[in-house]
Amino acid sequence: MGFPDTCIPLPPGATDEEIGELCRGYTAQLRQHIEAEKKKLETSDPSLTKTRYDGTIKAACQIYQEHPNSAFNHGISDTTRRGYLADLKVIIESVGHRRVKGCTTLDVEAWYREWRKGAEYIDDDGTAWFGPERIARAHNAVAMVRTVLRFMARLRHPDCKLLAEELAKVKFEREGAREQELTFQHVRDFIRAAGEMADKDLIPRDRALYLSIATAAQFELMLRQGDIIGKWQPRKEGAKFPRGVELLHLDKETWSGFFTWEKIPGWRWRTRTSKSKYRAAVEFDLQIYDLLFPLLDQVPMEERTGAIIKGELGLPIRYRTFVKAFRKIAQFANIPDEVWSMDARAGGAGEADEAGVDTTLISAGLTHTNVTTTGRYLRRRAKKIVTIAEARKQSRVAGGEDGTA
Repeated sequence: MGFPDTCIPLPPGATDEEIGELCRGYTAQLRQHIEAEKKKLETSDPSLTKTRYDGTIKAACQIYQEHPNSAFNHGISDTTRRGYLADLKVIIESVGHRRVKGCTTLDVEAWYREWRKGAEYIDDDGTAWFGPERIARAHNAVAMVRTVLRFMARLRHPDCKLLAEELAKVKFEREGAREQELTFQHVRDFIRAAGEMADKDLIPRDRALYLSIATAAQFELMLRQGDIIGKWQPRKEGAKFPRGVELLHLDKETWSGFFTWEKIPGWRWRTRTSKSKYRAAVEFDLQIYDLLFPLLDQVPMEERTGAIIKGELGLPIRYRTFVKAFRKIAQFANIPDEVWSMDARAGGAGEADEAGVDTTLISAGLTHTNVTTTGRYLRRRAKKIVTIAEARKQSRVAGGEDGTA
């Protein structure tokens, strides 16, 4: 129960009587410590968490998940909670047995290095090899350690407070911003590949059409994947949703989304997006988008109800189904595996940037409240620097100032 002295050396040359006296004295101290710890447990509310804090990392993580006032149980989406659970699993399985009191920032740095290592694979011939480093995994796990310790510090556990304060001064490398983008050519290849796969009965024709619409919409409208396909989550009484969102309740689940047929009368879509609840709605004339509109026009009239991007049984498509189906078509289209569906938004922004559109307009199109955020989506700036350098070089040659003797 957290007694500070786990090993007490006895003085050399002590008599049996002296050793006996020391043992009785330390045993009395231990019993006093146990009684004090029991009183702490009795005075705390037993109904808040079923786990009692025993000083270990595992117990701290479990209390964070169980406590009704932790951020884990309110204020975050189900998608975020799934990510938290993955981080907590990494922590508990690897260092859950460690006592917080015995951990230092050096230990956490060692955990980070271990979590960062690539996954180990074994070939058929028994040869072991490691995949790429998992920087994001390590950074997220450390961030969760910080979160858990800060929460436990708020519950007045001094060991957690001390380590949390020490960790606040330590920085851990995080994964760099994504550089991939789904380009116009990628989207065209995707749409072509989806049609070919449907012709060969490799995927259902309606699935091919809906996946093509979703990909084209993300690229053309520069919207988030969630704004196009919506999301399923456990049904909760009294749950709050953004203004203007459409809802579909099915058994114990609820789908919420913006992109529905009822929202696009006359092919005009006026909507708020998932992260712009404090801003005015944006409006799109869907007929002006050369990749997207012809696909929308192919949807049979009897299917033009509810969510535009559908999955099985005519219901809104689920995230995992969408991601797996996208990758299957993308591989058929020879789109690199490191390019994701979510990169279509960056691809649209990059195309606009190269076309000379002002950054503030691109930012508005991306529904960003801060123009600096837009910079993360403009992933062709490195190419532009090369272009500028080449243009300057050509200018010098034309002016006879190329530096040649």
